[in-house]
Amino acid sequence: MDKRKISLVFLLSFFCWSVFAQQTAVFTEANLAYKRGMDLYHKGVFGLAQNEFKKAVDLLVPINEPRYSLLQTKSELHYAKCAVRQNLPEGEKLILDFIRNYAPDPMANLAIIEMANYYYNAKKYKKAIRFFSMLNTNSLTRDEKSEVLFKMGYAFFVKKKFSKAKTNFGKIKEIQNQYFYPANYYYGMVAFFEGNYQQAIKSFERVKKSKKYANHIPYYITQIYFAEGQYDKVINYGAPLTKKKSIRNLKEIHQLVGQAFFEKKEYKNALPYLEYYGERSNKMRVEDFYQLGFVQYKTGNFAKAVKNFEELSKVDSPLGQNALYNLGDCYIRVGKKNSARNAFAAASRMNYDSQVQEESLYNYAKLSYELKYDGEAVTALQKIKPTSPYHTEAQTIMSAIFLNTRDYERAMRIIEQLPNKTPELRKTYQKVAYNRGLQLYRDDRSVQAVKFFKKSLEVPVDQRTKALAIYWLGEIAHNQNNYDASIAQLSQFLNLSRGMKLPDEASIHMANYTQGYNYLKKKKYKQALGYFQGAVGGIKQNEMFISNNYVKQKVLGDATLRAGDCLFKGNEYNQAIRFYNEAINNKYSGYVYAYYQKAIIEGLRGNTVEKILALERIATSYSNSEYADDALFELGSTYQEMGQLNKAKNPLKQLINNYKNKSELVNATLIKLGLITYNQGSYQTAIDYYKQVFSNNPTPKEAQGALAALEEIYIEDLGKPNDYFAFLESINYDVNSEEKESISFKSAETQFENGNYDRAISGYKRYLRSYPNGRNSLTAHYHLGESYAVQKNYRDALTAYEGVVTRGQSKYYAKALNKAALIAYNDAKDFNKSYEYYSKLEKVATTEEMKFDAQLGALRSAYRSNRPNEINAMARKVVNNPRASDYQKATANFYIGKFAMDKKNYDEALSAFNQVTRLSDDEQTAEARYNIAYIYYLR
Repeated sequence: MDKRKISLVFLLSFFCWSVFAQQTAVFTEANLAYKRGMDLYHKGVFGLAQNEFKKAVDLLVPINEPRYSLLQTKSELHYAKCAVRQNLPEGEKLILDFIRNYAPDPMANLAIIEMANYYYNAKKYKKAIRFFSMLNTNSLTRDEKSEVLFKMGYAFFVKKKFSKAKTNFGKIKEIQNQYFYPANYYYGMVAFFEGNYQQAIKSFERVKKSKKYANHIPYYITQIYFAEGQYDKVINYGAPLTKKKSIRNLKEIHQLVGQAFFEKKEYKNALPYLEYYGERSNKMRVEDFYQLGFVQYKTGNFAKAVKNFEELSKVDSPLGQNALYNLGDCYIRVGKKNSARNAFAAASRMNYDSQVQEESLYNYAKLSYELKYDGEAVTALQKIKPTSPYHTEAQTIMSAIFLNTRDYERAMRIIEQLPNKTPELRKTYQKVAYNRGLQLYRDDRSVQAVKFFKKSLEVPVDQRTKALAIYWLGEIAHNQNNYDASIAQLSQFLNLSRGMKLPDEASIHMANYTQGYNYLKKKKYKQALGYFQGAVGGIKQNEMFISNNYVKQKVLGDATLRAGDCLFKGNEYNQAIRFYNEAINNKYSGYVYAYYQKAIIEGLRGNTVEKILALERIATSYSNSEYADDALFELGSTYQEMGQLNKAKNPLKQLINNYKNKSELVNATLIKLGLITYNQGSYQTAIDYYKQVFSNNPTPKEAQGALAALEEIYIEDLGKPNDYFAFLESINYDVNSEEKESISFKSAETQFENGNYDRAISGYKRYLRSYPNGRNSLTAHYHLGESYAVQKNYRDALTAYEGVVTRGQSKYYAKALNKAALIAYNDAKDFNKSYEYYSKLEKVATTEEMKFDAQLGALRSAYRSNRPNEINAMARKVVNNPRASDYQKATANFYIGKFAMDKKNYDEALSAFNQVTRLSDDEQTAEARYNIAYIYYLR
């Protein structure tokens, strides 16, 4: 053989052997990588396992030998499975690519089954269904096919696709293998959900022998019997089951048995079963609460029934309406009438069952009457139709209510229509008319109140009611400045009321107090003293029986001071001081005034040092009182009288600095300072003081005094008439028209003083047109308002008073504010404007009484103009004011409660409304009681 041929053959053989050897080595390495991957895969270390499978694939792909393809296929499959188990985004794509690449190879089917099972076990049923649906089940064994169909059916079942679930279960429910019981169980469940109860029972019967499902089946069978209305079967089948602890859904079986007894109206038998269910349920349906509550109600367990019916108290449905009706009855039986009333009210507002609605309305009205919610009772009783079986009884209750309710005028109309009135009924009419009069009086409607007090006196059956009506007529006459009429009426009251038990606010002490003021206003001080002393003595003697703090504190204190004033006016200084000391020692309201009066008395006695010490004490210790400016002025005057002019200036300057915007003595003080400095030779300083008067709205007298002084200084002392005329020009004072102005004003003033108000109005208007900024213009505006007011031309009166108000602080400022506020509130009904004026008046009031009236007026105005924050603020001031009567405090607390309730501050609202019910008994009291009940209802 040719050596070259031999060598070539040898080389080829060697190359083939070398290639084969290399392929074997690669396969071995790939196989090892695969095995390492499988080991890691089974340990759940999918990331590292995936790396090994990738190595195997990378090693085998270049070889491309069929004999190594199985290892490559397995490696690719597990590489994809690792990606899925790591939830990598590309995992599912790798599997799907694998299936497409290798189908219909059995390995592709294996991948599908693997992925379907993986998602199934992970409870990702939607994805499991997708992969199970991809399988070709023809290539599977019977058991494998059963497994796939069961799992796919279960996945459909979980996803509530019952039709598809049923199809899958139906294909295997006859096959006797491990899926026989599960398939029949879930097939029965699907039939149950679809309402195919017989089919469901048939399937459930097949699985009775299964330990896994035997304890689940009874609940569904019981439920089927109940759904079919076979209540006896429910009881006969289900009741024995309730004693078996191993049965599943034991609580629900108890309920079904209880409901079956409920449907048969065997409530006593139903009770233990439904209570068993209720005690073990964290959450129940409204129907469950109703059934349990109704069974407890029917068996006399009212307290328990209440708790369950309460769960339905806010359910707006026919069931809710019935529950509220039954709840109301239960509340009555456990003694909670207020709660029962609320329950019936809620049921009566629902329109589902007209009979239940009608009965609830009647029960609500009846309970409202029994609990003294008279207004609500009447409103409800009026809704009961004549065709109602409750109409007659409703009319009877309504008649009784009208005799006790606050709707007095309506009660009067009904009584007036009744023929042959008995003495008792006449006495009722007398009391109702009186109560309406008092109601109107308390609402600041005195004119209307008079009408009803007089109606009450037309039927004088009861002497106590007669006396009280006369008393209030006397009070109203006094408030209207008709002192003679008030004296006559109060005298009649005092004669009639001896020995009677009367309310504090309309007692003999109060009559003496008002009568004292009647005589005081008429300057009959001796008569006034007797009545004030009677008021003081009476209140002291009966203090332990008087509950009204207004009478015990404010009236007692004020009567004490007025007794001192009457004695002062009679020059009985020692006796006057005794009363003033009593006010000071007891710190009665206004006791600073007593200090001031004592100082004046000391001066009158010639005890100048004691007078000065007393005045200084007022100015320093009581600088915020309404008498601090009076004390400073009197102090300056005293020093001036003593010739100590430098000392006199200090208190007067203090008055200017501290009280410039709120004292009526400012201009008088400036004039006095001008005189003092003039007498000291300080002409320019005196001029400055006199000029300041014209920046502070002087009265004609003040302006005239200041001008006279300035004229004397400029012309007589300084010889500078031009400077005087220049000043007159600066204040728009027409020298030539001074006399004309004075005559024009005096003409109108004379008509005013003589009561010729038409002529006075014409005169003042004529004067103001000619001299809008004249010396008397302020007085003209005020007296013009007074004239219009006397004629009841309140619109023009308001404009005139506003002419005073707009000019700021003056002698008439507070009075004008008060009258403008009254007209804006009562006549113009401009509550925003009345609030503005009352608010200003409160800040500049010259007496504590005026300040309190301003607070009260501002409160009412704020309420009528819907100013919640202002209502709240003013109400608190009224409540804390010692001058407030119980009724006024009640009204203020009512507004505080309403404000707090709107803000959902229920604790504060509750406290305020409780004060209302304690302090008053009228329409607002009834509303307060309602709000208290409503707050408790909300809680």
